[in-house]
Amino acid sequence: MRFRILRWIRAHAITGRRQYREILIQARRLTIGRASDQHLQIADPNVFPNHAVIRAGRGRREGSLVIEALSPNGVRVNGRVALLHDLAAGDEITIGCAIITVDSMQRGGPITLRYRLQEQEGGGSRLDRLHVLSLNESGLSKKFWSLVLASGVAAIFLLVPMSAALYQPLRPLLRASAMIPNDTLWTPGALHAAHQFIGADCNTCHIIPFPRVDNAPCAACHTNVQHHVRVTSQDSALFDQKRCGECHVEHNGERSLVSRDEHLCSDCHADLGSLKRATQLENASDFGSDHPEFRLTVMQSQSGIGDSVWQPVRLSVLPGIQPVERSHLSFSHKQHLDPRGIKGPKGDEVMKCEDCHLPDSSGRYMLPVRMEGQCSRCHSLRFDENDPATTVPHGDLEGVYRTLISHFSRVFLEDTTTPVRRRGAMPRRPGATAVLSRDEQRRGREWAENQAVSAARDLFEKRVCVDCHLVKKVMGAESYMQWKVQPVRLTTSWMPKAQFDHASHKTSRCITCHVDADKSERSSDILMPKIAQCRTCHSSPEETDKLPSDCLMCHQFHLPDRGLFDASATYRARSLPPTPAQRRVEESARLGNVQ
Repeated sequence: MRFRILRWIRAHAITGRRQYREILIQARRLTIGRASDQHLQIADPNVFPNHAVIRAGRGRREGSLVIEALSPNGVRVNGRVALLHDLAAGDEITIGCAIITVDSMQRGGPITLRYRLQEQEGGGSRLDRLHVLSLNESGLSKKFWSLVLASGVAAIFLLVPMSAALYQPLRPLLRASAMIPNDTLWTPGALHAAHQFIGADCNTCHIIPFPRVDNAPCAACHTNVQHHVRVTSQDSALFDQKRCGECHVEHNGERSLVSRDEHLCSDCHADLGSLKRATQLENASDFGSDHPEFRLTVMQSQSGIGDSVWQPVRLSVLPGIQPVERSHLSFSHKQHLDPRGIKGPKGDEVMKCEDCHLPDSSGRYMLPVRMEGQCSRCHSLRFDENDPATTVPHGDLEGVYRTLISHFSRVFLEDTTTPVRRRGAMPRRPGATAVLSRDEQRRGREWAENQAVSAARDLFEKRVCVDCHLVKKVMGAESYMQWKVQPVRLTTSWMPKAQFDHASHKTSRCITCHVDADKSERSSDILMPKIAQCRTCHSSPEETDKLPSDCLMCHQFHLPDRGLFDASATYRARSLPPTPAQRRVEESARLGNVQ
């Protein structure tokens, strides 16, 4: 059973309304007596230690609430003495100096009893009130002591730390004391690991107390941080009011110092037209639902300038038009990735993408495909079947001819069986020295040049260079100048304004993103993935069935070659006297440069 005891404490001095203290008791029966183990203890010598109990009725009284006396004196209910009596709401029970009134008996709810002592000078009631002491009886004033306590708290935890923040000579003294509070109490959290060298010197960043940190303290150390746009353009004025602290939140306890909240980017990029009407950039606020198609950048030779001048050109996304890459390379992915295999130096072998496309040491980016590293194993540059070590350099037309002349000149001088040497020439003994005549030198030079041109024609026109490169014949030219190999310029950074980590995707097959790469027959095919391929795994941070992808996963705010983000803040910071932490940083940098 649940009992709710409302014990009378006092009557209000003005209204006379009684004030009670509430006690909740969960028990099978409520005990009443003078002993200390009773639920209702009555300090009256006329009351027995175990005087009475209030319990549920049994037998004919089942379903009712009864009070049962455990002493021969009985209890008084509504002025009549009884040993066992059914209780109802409003009944008044008198035991010694205590009066218990049954207030309510709702089904399913607690039984409410009001308990008070009779107003008499007897020892029982006076003894029961010894533990009750009002604030007025104690001689204390609520208003006075409240003001004293509030003033003390303000002085200790506000005025003293504020004096340390405003008066710098007092700061070291307060911070050195463990008993006196100082301005370090206001620190909302520990510094990030990247700023631990600052220590407890809050004034390194908070040069002026209480206002938010501006860009000047940041630019004093981070002097090379680039802007988001070119500082020479009018767009830089859009960032005049941007603070470093909006994105780089300190004292937040996060592992990353950079906030990844998408609203930091989407507040502007969701409606770029409102900031700049003539912008060519499309709006983007969410990768999963509001992001334009990827724009690729390819290397192209500039018309009218010459084939030797190549520049990156950003392609526009046009519906129904498939862009191409004109790199002057002839290559078929389908042929090299044939599942039946392709002829190699040791027989037929099945090639895979990773045989040619190798990651760098970080695993994020792919190394450029080189003739020496990937192609020369199968596409040999040998030109003399009798000498396997004879190869020509790749990509150097003049070097190819010099190598051929050098090789065939050595053959002429060292090989006595050469037909040119046998005609009218005396055989030389091994180890003997002989000077060639002018006629022999002329014949040897002509023979070496003819052999070099013949080998070059075989390389450029028949079997090696022409397999992959576009070779043009120059009419009227002689020697090696009669061939011109168009230079190959492969695009290595298709999305320079974004970043991608191949190492994070190493569990996926290459053709999962580079769709139909194994079926491409032309090197002009652009096999970069579209945004639809990325959205199969990546989506907005709100979705739970895909990888949450925010803006910073692919993009950066500070872009290279834009100019300093806040040059004026750097100048302002240099005009201020350096703080002790800044002096330590400058001293460490100076010692590091000396070493």
